[in-house]
Amino acid sequence: MDLRSLKVFVEIVQCRSFSLAAEHLYMTQPTISKSINSLEEELGTALFKKGEAGRKREVTLTYTGELIYQHALKMLSEQRDIYETIAQVQSLKKGKLTLGLPPLGSVLFSSLIALFHKKYPDIQLNFLEVGANSIEEAIADKSIDVGVLLGNLRPIFSSIPVVDSPMCLLSIKASHWRNRDTVSMIELKEESFLLFSDTFTLNNMIIKAANSVGFEPNVVCKSSQWDFIAKMIESNMGVALLPQIYCEQLDLNKYNISKLEQPNLNWKLSMAWNTTVAMSPATRAWLNIVEQNQHRIHF
Repeated sequence: MDLRSLKVFVEIVQCRSFSLAAEHLYMTQPTISKSINSLEEELGTALFKKGEAGRKREVTLTYTGELIYQHALKMLSEQRDIYETIAQVQSLKKGKLTLGLPPLGSVLFSSLIALFHKKYPDIQLNFLEVGANSIEEAIADKSIDVGVLLGNLRPIFSSIPVVDSPMCLLSIKASHWRNRDTVSMIELKEESFLLFSDTFTLNNMIIKAANSVGFEPNVVCKSSQWDFIAKMIESNMGVALLPQIYCEQLDLNKYNISKLEQPNLNWKLSMAWNTTVAMSPATRAWLNIVEQNQHRIHF
């Protein structure tokens, strides 16, 4: 049904005049009449009562016209609500943003999330807090708007680089790695490794790096919490490979940090999104904040 015809119909009823309705709608009276004729033909019923001898319609509704008038008011109100909703979304007065944040990277973005909320308080924020592997799948299946990924991206993704931190060996202070500024992967062949959960892309990266130099890591523990891993190292359970940005948060009186080389590994994070999805205003606003405030991505 043509909502424009319903608008004409409602205007006639409220003005109680065909000619006045035409004036308000900037239409000619013949056009107004034609619109009502078409509406009545489509509905198969008369909306206005006929005048004397049926020569002229009065601006008096038939019984059916009264009922249709009430429906028309609701339909036009819904139409206004639709446009209002669109306007609110476009102006960021309404909407939601779903971010994928891996446990090992979420804390780095806390200041940017707070900044986004302060600037756009009406946008609902949702978080998917899982490993980068699961975040990648969520971006691909369009269940989140944007997420933090590690490593290579799929062709349908686009991204903003946000973190690039060298990987380091974290060991207990009294270990034989003390005073070593660098260490090669092959030297860790006999070490007991504390690794991350299997959902972590970083976990796969570490195992592949060890395999590339000819050994399979001896894994004694897996966890999704980097600070728990640090505590296990403090208890002399083994060693771990962590991004330098995290190692530097620890008490260096308890730990030794050696940069990994041969191969050199870097923890490179990107804020990624699916380019096959129409970008919402909230997503664009978030990416603008990320681009303009990369210096605030830290502890």
